[in-house]
Amino acid sequence: MRTFLTLMLAAICVVGYAQKKPKINQALSAMEDGNLAEAKTIIDAAIQHEKTKDDAKTWYYRGQIYAALDTANNEPGALDESLKAFDKALELDPEQKVVSSFTGTGVENIDSKKQGYYAYYYNEAISDYNDEKFGSAADNFETAYYINPSDTNAILNAAYAAVADGDDERAEKNFYASYEAGVRDKTVFLQLYNFAIREERFEDGLKVIRNGKEAYPDDIDFAKYEINLLIQLEKTEDAKAELEKAIEADPENADLLFSLGVLKEELGDKEGALASYRNAIDVNPDHYNSNFNLGVAVFNEANELIKQRNALSYKEEAKSKELTKKINVKLENALPIWEKLYSLNSTDQTVLETLGYIYNSLGKKDKYNKIQDELDAISGN
Repeated sequence: MRTFLTLMLAAICVVGYAQKKPKINQALSAMEDGNLAEAKTIIDAAIQHEKTKDDAKTWYYRGQIYAALDTANNEPGALDESLKAFDKALELDPEQKVVSSFTGTGVENIDSKKQGYYAYYYNEAISDYNDEKFGSAADNFETAYYINPSDTNAILNAAYAAVADGDDERAEKNFYASYEAGVRDKTVFLQLYNFAIREERFEDGLKVIRNGKEAYPDDIDFAKYEINLLIQLEKTEDAKAELEKAIEADPENADLLFSLGVLKEELGDKEGALASYRNAIDVNPDHYNSNFNLGVAVFNEANELIKQRNALSYKEEAKSKELTKKINVKLENALPIWEKLYSLNSTDQTVLETLGYIYNSLGKKDKYNKIQDELDAISGN
């Protein structure tokens, strides 16, 4: 009987010990002394105990202890547990009256603790970036943003750190995250556009650029990118409509007028294309591409007649002479355009050869010989 009583007493002692209220102040003291394992044991028990589990102070200390376990020991899961604990403290004490009563630092104490936690990772990220540890910098910027998602600088910097690290997939993910968080920097749209274009994800690129247009409706660059993407996607009618809108907004833009000409050619509107090239030249007489395409188009009109003449038999001399007159009129029309191209680029072989042909056909032998000498110089003859 005595043995039985002894065992019963021992059991009662164990139960009594298990139900003993945890001393959460000791948890904080242990943390401050660097005894994180002891602090963790006490605070883990405190969130289970009836008398401490609904105390904001318990969760406030738990947030600090798990933050230390994260930053000092890199303990898995500690980051999430810390943030959950701080959120729980705020849930239990929304005005932070309980917390401020024992901290004496005011109602923003929990917020300031979380801000300090954020600052730790942000400063680590900056240090890593300065040391060219770009992957680690991205890690720490991402963690800082996770702690404080209201500061979009962290996730934007995480994107740039990933760019510096050569990790395009991670960079793109973080640029998208910064956009979703409300960042509307032009560079964000352009970075995302470049990632999409590099992998020929034209639909993704189009979506990005249209988001950019929404944020910067007066920026002509976004209009140009959209048009190029529509052309890539063979949405030529849509591209034409967008080009016309862009030209309406910027009528003095020779590049846009030239692009409209190219698009009209693709759509089979030859006369409309020529008109657009001429409009571009009116805006900028030295616009090389517009002069070139116009010159080719006018020269090809002569070339079609030359083909007809070459197909005639020797008996059709009268018809041949009539065609020659028409050919010369077309070549006279083309000549000033090709002379303009020569003045803009006197080493372009296509320009030299075409201009030489026109001079020769029109009987301008001195000018033809000069062009031939230049062609010989280029070819090394």
